[in-house]
Amino acid sequence: MRTILVIMFFFSLQFHNAQTLKIEKLNVSNSKNNDDLSFLKEEIKDRKMVMLGELTHQYGTIFEMKTRVVEYLHKELGFTTFAMESSMYDLWKKNLHQNFNPVDFNNAVYGVWSKTKEFQRLVNYIDKHQLKVIGFDSQISYTNEFIDDFFDFCESNNIKIKLDEEDMAIVLEGVLNDNSFEEYDMKFSAYEKELKRIIKKIKSFKNTELNYYWVQFLKGVLAASRDAYVNTKEAPSYDFLSPEHNIRDAQMSDNILSYIERHPSEKIILWADNIHIINSTASIKDSKSQKFVSMGNHIKNSLGNDVYSLATLHANDSISYRKKWSKTPILMKSFENELVDLGIPNLFVSSNQESMKIQRKNRLVSYLNFYESRLDQLHDGYIFMKHAKDSEPYIAKSTINNQYEAVVLDSLQKENKIIRKKTENTIFKGKVIDLETKAAIPYATVILKKQEIYRVCDINGNFAIPISKQMKKDAIVDISSMGFTPKTIPLNMLSDIIYLNPSVESLEEVVIKAYKTPLSVMKIAVRNIKNNNPTTPFNYQKYTKVKININDKDILDIDLLRKEYDQGYRQLNRSTGRVDQIKWNKNDFGNKIKNTHQLLGRYRQNALRYSNIVHRRKYKKFDLEFIKSKNPDYEGLYVIQFKTNRNKWNYTNRGYPTNYSGKIYINKEDFSIVKIIENWETTLTKTDIEKYGFYDTRMQYSGKLEEVKIKEENTCVYNKHNDGKYYGYEFFNKSYLEYKNNKGKLYYYMFSEDSSLFDVESQDVEVIDYDHHHQNETILRRVKFNKDFWDSFSNTLYKKINGKN
Repeated sequence: MRTILVIMFFFSLQFHNAQTLKIEKLNVSNSKNNDDLSFLKEEIKDRKMVMLGELTHQYGTIFEMKTRVVEYLHKELGFTTFAMESSMYDLWKKNLHQNFNPVDFNNAVYGVWSKTKEFQRLVNYIDKHQLKVIGFDSQISYTNEFIDDFFDFCESNNIKIKLDEEDMAIVLEGVLNDNSFEEYDMKFSAYEKELKRIIKKIKSFKNTELNYYWVQFLKGVLAASRDAYVNTKEAPSYDFLSPEHNIRDAQMSDNILSYIERHPSEKIILWADNIHIINSTASIKDSKSQKFVSMGNHIKNSLGNDVYSLATLHANDSISYRKKWSKTPILMKSFENELVDLGIPNLFVSSNQESMKIQRKNRLVSYLNFYESRLDQLHDGYIFMKHAKDSEPYIAKSTINNQYEAVVLDSLQKENKIIRKKTENTIFKGKVIDLETKAAIPYATVILKKQEIYRVCDINGNFAIPISKQMKKDAIVDISSMGFTPKTIPLNMLSDIIYLNPSVESLEEVVIKAYKTPLSVMKIAVRNIKNNNPTTPFNYQKYTKVKININDKDILDIDLLRKEYDQGYRQLNRSTGRVDQIKWNKNDFGNKIKNTHQLLGRYRQNALRYSNIVHRRKYKKFDLEFIKSKNPDYEGLYVIQFKTNRNKWNYTNRGYPTNYSGKIYINKEDFSIVKIIENWETTLTKTDIEKYGFYDTRMQYSGKLEEVKIKEENTCVYNKHNDGKYYGYEFFNKSYLEYKNNKGKLYYYMFSEDSSLFDVESQDVEVIDYDHHHQNETILRRVKFNKDFWDSFSNTLYKKINGKN
């Protein structure tokens, strides 16, 4: 009996030891003391690669903790190469002609890291100790640079492209910018065959560093193209472990393994997402997840014990997913729950112990869901944080004087205090019709400006506006639509059918010159942009009026004067500027509106820089037609109407389906583009809203969205300066949005931005640094309201805004 009790005791002890987790306590994430990580010497030993993962890219404390590991691995274990889950091409390009530069590194790295305060500790450490930095992702951010470099590389190495180069460039941009491959321009089979041929050709060259990189870049492009062509449905971002991601992970592993083959003596720290560094998914009790082969799986199979996978996880009970918070309660008896019960805020768990070999439910392969798996097969070790804090934006040193508050003029303050009398409104319903064809005019705008009411007709030309008895006495209605003469009607004379007269007539049957077609004119105009428009830096003053109206009430009305720094139409980023003067006419947002980015950064106003209708390759893919304007001011211009049925970002600059059209005005003498009008008309159904992830943080509405109607207009006017170049001097953008929830309730939003540019200076240009995190020059309250200035501005400088540039 005694023998049996002894056996049972030892069996119980062994079982208890098998269930007990052995852990290492860790300091807080921002600790400057890394001695608590000394266990890594024994844990990692002589491995040549450590892969550092994270569960979501949301938490700054996890970035800090991973940075501490990087510091320890470099200082104590001799790791000197840092591999980042960012574009292999972009980081190679930034490092090509110079040593590590923090600004360039942040620009090349994905914003989920580079725009955070916590990540800058890593950036500064790399800079101070000059770690070697590489990227390994096949995705590319600087698409246009890459495409130009690709064709230049082929030309300099006598590689003749057998397909149409411009069509191939369009396809490349669609893949890299929009993750889409539509066979408008070429068949995928021909495109794939050509890329393979070029890769094979480069492989036959001398095995130089440059040739190596271009082989990897093009293999990455080929992988991204296959991904876009095969995986037409996007995998949910909360459950990444799906076969749809195999292509990208396989290529990332190829990028890393090929690099190691060329640099076998380097010890590498790899920074990525947890799901990319999984060793094996075999134990996951989910058939779809088991089909996923991670980058880490490929690397582990190749390097064996030379690689170590270190994941991070937390026990937060909610997560921000697609700009909405989702509850993620920790399951009882899950791995996370077990770690919480230990009562230690930060700790490390090694997979090299018996207690990690059992199946446990965990949230390591999903943002929202728990799956059961063997933790020792997923990763080699785990850093756990009981609570992970969201990252903070990276803020440069500021010179802001926070004492300045929003100033509203006395007259407007008094006006805003007037309480509107409660009146019973009736609904007036009408329809806007083309006078000539008698067809409905979809998306026409119906505006009662004084009453702050903005409406957009539906696709059948119908509209509905609330009216009161008082409005019938004095309200004025403006009705307009692109291509039609606007109409202004007193409300008491408004009928339920409103006719608009077309403002242009087609010239399809009129021959301007034998060789002049819309396509040939556009070809010359686009080719001459580099001659007609500035390509070097310049300054200008920019006056802007911004208005926001929500649910038939003006919420914001401000006047801004900024000094802008522009590097020419070819620059990659938006122009930069600082707020010099401001006048707050109306502000119901309080301190929620802090900087110009919240107002002006939403729209890409300068069509010459951003619009695909003037893209050097894409203009020819639009439907183009000469039209004749009835406005005598346009007599010396070619007027071309454009539209497209291509419904992707790389043509419409919208992430959802939209009808995109407009007009371009081109000077007949020098083929300069003097005006561009763009128009977007959209109706999103409930299915569209879910499919394209349309979530508008500007609006507050109850229930779920059933429909969104959007009408946007953008007008850019370019004027000749005394240096012979055409500069933008008038930009106007207006958008109307109408939301309908699942209860049939309607919500309305209107935004307008009207800008005039003057005092262009191309000599002695002042450089204004890009305020990347919008905390310095772009702060609205960095200046006080100056009444004397605005009186002078409206009386004297008004002339400059009206053409005397």
